[in-house]
Amino acid sequence: MEKALFLKTMTGSENLTIFDGCDFGVPGSFDKAIEGCGSVIHCASPFFHVGGTRENLVFPAVKGTEMVLGACKKFNVKRVTYTASSACVIVDYGTKAEASSTGNHIYTDADFSPENVLEEKSNWYCLSKLLGEKKAFELSKEPDCPYKLCVLNPSLIWGPMSTGQTHLNTSSQAIMQYMDGTHKMIQNGVCCVVDVRDVAQAHITPIEKDIGWGKRFLLFGGAPHFRETAGFVKSALLEMKDNPVAAALAEKVPTQVEEKLQPTVVGPSADKPLLFDNSPATEELGIEFRSVEEMVKTCAKELLTNGFTGSHQYDPKKL
Repeated sequence: MEKALFLKTMTGSENLTIFDGCDFGVPGSFDKAIEGCGSVIHCASPFFHVGGTRENLVFPAVKGTEMVLGACKKFNVKRVTYTASSACVIVDYGTKAEASSTGNHIYTDADFSPENVLEEKSNWYCLSKLLGEKKAFELSKEPDCPYKLCVLNPSLIWGPMSTGQTHLNTSSQAIMQYMDGTHKMIQNGVCCVVDVRDVAQAHITPIEKDIGWGKRFLLFGGAPHFRETAGFVKSALLEMKDNPVAAALAEKVPTQVEEKLQPTVVGPSADKPLLFDNSPATEELGIEFRSVEEMVKTCAKELLTNGFTGSHQYDPKKL
């Protein structure tokens, strides 16, 4: 509970109740939080890679889904939006692109990352998200299920941080590694990303407008090469003219791209664009995805505002 207390400093927090004791390993621990709710947004799942195992990623993701949705069923919740991930969609280690006659593949909401490949590669985080999403759909189709389900599949999330956030999250760590010089050269590959504000809107819209039920939506705002990302990071730091820390960090942002391509994990090989169709989210949910430039610059600036200046501040145990 302690790590969530900073939320009480935010505007509108007088309407926020934080429940202590919610634990994926404790049956019934979500009952108090969910009882009396008409709608639930289930967005909690462990997100880290270093030290990840089947036990600390797959188990809590699937068990947590069962517990939260079980409580939703118990207390007759009517609407649930569920955070899945691009990990459930585009992590195929290049197999779909290789199998295509065009040499590439356009990802849609019909795509699922292959479970057998994730098992083979011991990619426990991606497997946890995939199995969690499948479990959510399975439970929502039970004959006595009282709620409607909408699944959102965001990519790596950038954009603004919550004021006073006490821990450096995994998505923002990807930006920090360019800010503090952890990356001596720019990675030769692409990264699928989306702004946190667009992700938040996508979770609320189905509940408010009663749309999107029984579907999954790709929340992909762009798939820039890391060269573009690093450029935006440097520009953001240079725009903070009165901040000496920002000026010092700007000098550490790499400008040269590695010759070697990044390993093929997400989508096609890194020398090809990552193609996707996010039109359902735009047309059905009304999401107008923010630009990569906006999400990168906002993230970099707010990392500094919140006192994050180096990758050493990243600690998966605090997530």
